[in-house]
Amino acid sequence: MRKFLSDLNDNGQLLIIKKEIDPRDISAIISHAQAPVLMENVSGYDNFSIAGGFFSKRAIIAKILNCSDKKVAQGFNEAVKRMISPMQVAKSPVKERIMKGTDVDLTEFPIPLMHVHDGGPYITGGIVIAEDPLGEFGTNLGMYRLMYRTKNTTGIDLVNASDLRTFYQRALKINKPLPISVAIGVHPALMMAATYKAPLGLSEYEIAGGIQGAPVELTVSETNDILVPAHAEIILEGEILPIGWVEPEGPFGEFAGYQGEVKWNPIVRFNCITLREKAIYYALGMPWENDWLLAPSTEFSVLRALINAGIKVHEVRSTTGGACFWHVIISIEKRAGEGKNALLSALSVGAIKFAVVTDSDVNIFDQEEVDRALIFRVRPEEDVVILKGVRANHVDPTVEAWKLPKGELPVTSKIGIDATIPESIPLQRYQIAQPYGLDLAHIKDYFTSEKEDNLR
Repeated sequence: MRKFLSDLNDNGQLLIIKKEIDPRDISAIISHAQAPVLMENVSGYDNFSIAGGFFSKRAIIAKILNCSDKKVAQGFNEAVKRMISPMQVAKSPVKERIMKGTDVDLTEFPIPLMHVHDGGPYITGGIVIAEDPLGEFGTNLGMYRLMYRTKNTTGIDLVNASDLRTFYQRALKINKPLPISVAIGVHPALMMAATYKAPLGLSEYEIAGGIQGAPVELTVSETNDILVPAHAEIILEGEILPIGWVEPEGPFGEFAGYQGEVKWNPIVRFNCITLREKAIYYALGMPWENDWLLAPSTEFSVLRALINAGIKVHEVRSTTGGACFWHVIISIEKRAGEGKNALLSALSVGAIKFAVVTDSDVNIFDQEEVDRALIFRVRPEEDVVILKGVRANHVDPTVEAWKLPKGELPVTSKIGIDATIPESIPLQRYQIAQPYGLDLAHIKDYFTSEKEDNLR
């Protein structure tokens, strides 16, 4: 993360605040900045700085993936193709300080209250690392919010389907806690990899290596033998208690942009903390930064589903209005019937609730062009697809998750719109009307020089 911060600063993209700030202002500052920000002086926390806002613009995501703004899905795909195995190292700066047992105290960290109606302060930027308790699927990385409860316990949000939930359920069946380590303050490549819903057994460490073009260096946790990022700022070591979904967690301002309700979730108990001297605590801005962080994995998942279906994909865009999670717009090089095939493939991706497919001549990053395709290429009776009884996410208010029993997964319906040109309509019907002589006449030629500035 420190190398990433340095690169941002060198490129003039990092906002550094040296003035002392009240820890109660952390969330507001990150939200107002809407850009990468480093707070160097937090009142009452002399041993910490705070960073946030890494995922504030599509351009920064594209830069991390070494691709253009419009090819984030393809950039992530290339990173997965060149996965690089991690390497274990003997020395690690994350072990410059070690706290164990009764010395473990989460109040040492400047954990912010993120939203007005939240149930407490939340750790939002941590990567949870766990191993399959049955040894079948290896190690999994994911990002899960942790609500502060006491000096050594937090809640953890496991209401939705995930690999970590699967691991936890396996541990529950044998009535054992699930050991975890939580890495805070890592390179964005690791956060991107952790948010991708990779197939069980696929290494997120290898994906992160592919993104950053070098192996992720790992060290062993002090108390649970889990391999963790050696260059993280902070590692929390603990276990998810084998109690099931029994404790209240929340409310929390969800990544959909709405204030969520209290949920029933398990508890994590921490027994060790390792960290750097003068550590940088990473606070993920919610919900907007969480949304941008999801964009690469969402678009890549859709791209892979389409490629597997034999579709030639032009571009994929997840929308911020859909939290870069539920809604995608796709342009394809269409062959007969492939508008519907592309829709069914996109809707097979677990998170996607609303998908639009159109032709490659439509700039899907221009909403006016998308709207024109929706109006003039769609025959509602033929081109709208609805799927019922499919997996949903608790955060979506329409699934009425508050009515479900504790630990129950919700279902919903999905909609797809084929906004490609129907095969029965000649292509010339979609020739764009252009004013005659645009290349011949220029309005500035008809004004005096003093008017030119107003025309630029």
